[in-house]
Amino acid sequence: VTYRPNLEPNETIVAGKFWDAGVAGEPEVSIEEDMRGTAGLDLGSTITFDIQGRKITARVSSVRRVDWRNSRTGFLIVFRPGALEGAPQMFVGAIDGPTEEPERSRFQRAIVDRFPNVSVIDVADIVRNVSRILSNITLGVTFIGGFVLLSGVLILIGSIAMTKFQRVYEAAVLKTLGARRRVLLTIMLAEYGLLGLVAGIVGALAADALSYAVARYVFEIDWTLAPAVNLLGVAATVLLVGAVGALSSLDVLTRKPLAILRAQ
Repeated sequence: VTYRPNLEPNETIVAGKFWDAGVAGEPEVSIEEDMRGTAGLDLGSTITFDIQGRKITARVSSVRRVDWRNSRTGFLIVFRPGALEGAPQMFVGAIDGPTEEPERSRFQRAIVDRFPNVSVIDVADIVRNVSRILSNITLGVTFIGGFVLLSGVLILIGSIAMTKFQRVYEAAVLKTLGARRRVLLTIMLAEYGLLGLVAGIVGALAADALSYAVARYVFEIDWTLAPAVNLLGVAATVLLVGAVGALSSLDVLTRKPLAILRAQ
């Protein structure tokens, strides 16, 4: 909770009207849009604050949208000046201090020694902890992704092995009709390349849909399409499927067609 006569650069009014520079006859507040609907709170509603035993009832005159990513200090409730000036107050400020240890610790200690009533919150330490947590999450997601990739390769090898006899028979027929190994290899690479292309496109679309859902509905941040990453993923899938398929089917090119056709 705070009070001020103006909006911050990272705030916009989504409902109602923000007050002017004059003093109002009754207390007014502006609430952040996420509070709208909480306990029936909306534009025109009243909310009562208990400040050291003193009851202050204020009317909600506006609803604000706050861009928390560009906010050094953000507040859910802002009073119109004239209601809280006589109440105990706390001032919040940001200081761009040293970034390296031990200079940072000495700087904080000097502030506390000179101003005992000042509380120092080390934002850099909080950011480091958040970064460490995000790194651990990234490591876990990377491990799961690698495991899924390995499983996909094994499934691909298994599916190739299941249809290997059919491919050997088709190769024998084509050899009998005069096809050379280069032609058979080209057909094989084209087949696996097309399979990898389809798999890559489906995987890229699914990844984009999942990332959009997580960004939009979980983290509530803007989502940006990355075409280069999608193209790289599709190309890697085509190369991987083509390489695995070709290596798993090399012996198809070396089989003698006569023995295979006699077996049929």
